[in-house]
This record gives sequence, structure tokens and C-alpha cells, in this order.
Amino acid sequence: MSKVELNNAVMNRSRMPLYLQLAAEFRSCIDSGTWPSEERLPSLETLMESYKVSRMTLRQALSVLESEGIIRRARGKGTFVEPRRSSHAALAIPTSWQEAVALSDILGTRSIVESERIIHHLPDSGMQSKAKPAAQYQYLCRVHSTDGQPFCYSEVYIENTLFRKYKKKFKAGAAASVIARIDGLEITESRQKLTIIQTGFQSANALQLNPGDSVAEVRRTACADGIIIYYARLEFPPKFVELELDLLAR
Repeated sequence: MSKVELNNAVMNRSRMPLYLQLAAEFRSCIDSGTWPSEERLPSLETLMESYKVSRMTLRQALSVLESEGIIRRARGKGTFVEPRRSSHAALAIPTSWQEAVALSDILGTRSIVESERIIHHLPDSGMQSKAKPAAQYQYLCRVHSTDGQPFCYSEVYIENTLFRKYKKKFKAGAAASVIARIDGLEITESRQKLTIIQTGFQSANALQLNPGDSVAEVRRTACADGIIIYYARLEFPPKFVELELDLLAR
């Protein structure tokens, strides 16, 4: 199958408007480096031949990327890939408890739901743990942001006795930050799992996304004295999904 035939087969399978499919394809070409930063994009004639679409459809697709600041059009010169903006690496998804605490320290926190009812059963984290669930938890639902931009939607369960003892602090700040600064409390086990899911109405609204958009879901636990004292289900917009790991680390 030729590249043109493959393009047509893929586009024919999707219910997404053609110009949005092309915008996604061109975005992929830029992200992967196929179209390098500051280089000129192929001409409209070349793209029309490669994708068998009209000039108007291509212009619509390129307008989407231009509105996102990914490309720029120079009259009489062509269309160019904009230099990559500064990386979100400093706000990437944490890969350790220490990184989770450090990130929580710099994020703004706004409550969406704070239920005073006691939760007796934790949702399934999908992870193995040596620790046992506590008898009761307090539930918090929040959005975390940086410079006014939503970064993370969170649903957090905190062991109820711990929450009651430090209620003012938990209400004022991110749970991980509070837990990390409780004297004499040692986190003996912490696990995290990442999955790609689609947003529901509440999280989409909090993160300024469309319902059904893909997000990275992180499920995280922190345990002390054999008890799960903290369980969080977090959703991150795709632009913050960046994991850099040392594959030789022990």
C-alpha cells in the first residue's frame, strides 16, 4: 500500500472532520521532527497530492495549527514550523513521592467538591500494596494550577483521623504537601500507575478540555504503618505528559 493509499484508508475510517484529521497528522509531523522547527512546510500542492484533499480543507487544517501557535505563515514565502516553546518538563508528571511533593508545593489549589461524609471503601487503585485500607477516609475534589493554567484535576482520599487532626492544612493546600510535613509521619510505601483515559464532564470543565478528550490518569498511594493514608486519582492534560526515566537506575 502506497503512502497516499494509506492516508486515504486512515482518513476514511474516522468520523472526525477531515480538516481536524489533517491538523492532527501535521501536528504529529511536527512533534516527531519530520517537519523540523523553523523549516518550511511542504507546499499546498504537495500536500494536496499526498492526502488527496482540497486546497480549502488544507487551509482549514493549517489555520488550526496557526491558531495554536505551532506554525506561522509568511506571505510570499510559505508556511514555517514555529520554534518549540519552552518545555513543560518542570511541571511534568512526577515519578516519585518526593517529586509529587515538590510539584504540589508550587501549584495553586482550588476546591471543587469537599464532602463531609465519611468514605468507607477506597476505589480500586489497580495496584498491589502490602498496606491495608483504613476504616474511614475524607474525600476532596480539586483542580491544581500554575500561573492560572489548569494543570491537574484530583480526587483525593485522606485517612479520616489524619484529616481531622490537620483539617485546616488539608483544606488550604495540596494533600501531598501537607502529608510530607507532618512530624513523625514516615511514608513507607508509595506507588503510582499511569493510564490514558478520556475526560468526563467535571474534569473536562476543570481542565478546560472537551468531554472525551484524552488525559493521563495517575493513581497514587502513600502508606504509613501498614495503612494506606492517601489515595489520589489525578488527571493531567496531554501537554504535561512527559516522563524521563533512567533505564539503568536500580
